[in-house]
Amino acid sequence: MAIFIFILAGNIFADTEQSSIPKPNFTIPLGERMKFSIRWLGFEVGTAEVEVKEMTQIRGRDAYHIQVSVRSNRLIDLLWPVRDEHHSFVDAKALHTLRYEKKVSEGSYRADEVMEYDQEKHTARYESKRSGDIKEMLIPADVQDQLSCTFWFRIQDIKSGGVITIPVNADEKNWDLEVHVGNVEELNLSGFGKIKAVKSEPFAQFQGMFVRRGRAWGWMSADARRIPLLMKTKVPKLGTINMVIVEYEFGKMHTKA
Repeated sequence: MAIFIFILAGNIFADTEQSSIPKPNFTIPLGERMKFSIRWLGFEVGTAEVEVKEMTQIRGRDAYHIQVSVRSNRLIDLLWPVRDEHHSFVDAKALHTLRYEKKVSEGSYRADEVMEYDQEKHTARYESKRSGDIKEMLIPADVQDQLSCTFWFRIQDIKSGGVITIPVNADEKNWDLEVHVGNVEELNLSGFGKIKAVKSEPFAQFQGMFVRRGRAWGWMSADARRIPLLMKTKVPKLGTINMVIVEYEFGKMHTKA
């Protein structure tokens, strides 16, 4: 989430510059909440909300509970209603995924799935709550799910022109997600004003929450918060889908030891 999570407001492309963005001295902000407007052909077709809800325990380990809810608006509901919910449980110390859940309702398609990750044994267990199918597979060390990878990326050392590779488990397979870091640009976002943001382009072969095997570009604030601000996705047959942040609530920043 990925993630991690947006329409262009006005002329977003201003002066660009190459820059190194220092690694922030914090982990996942507990209580952080973001809301995004999902837009297509200039119209809002839905919203996505991201929230670091709580600290909980997964198999005896402290874990951040991150939730993403995606829903279409009333007009789209008449054609293709969307009610998606994703949950990622991220190890509070190691910052890799421990559990991933998704409940998807998109038109006539339904899914209710759980992935349990054993990061010590490097194995994962998939279960479909609808069909009862159960699968087990090997996973690479410190693998991320399609939501946790966005939060992991936000706290890395990044530099213009650099490439960060993230091991991701999605679609019941292991992938290497490459994120190519671009320049720092100035965005002018309604309600937020002018913000310096670093541009990136993820290359994903799996189908993420906002990626359907198309090209995508994301912008996050070039400050200590690393806030996801804008995302553009080119989807085959549909064209460009944009997301823009419309609400943000600060969470509690947990300083690293």
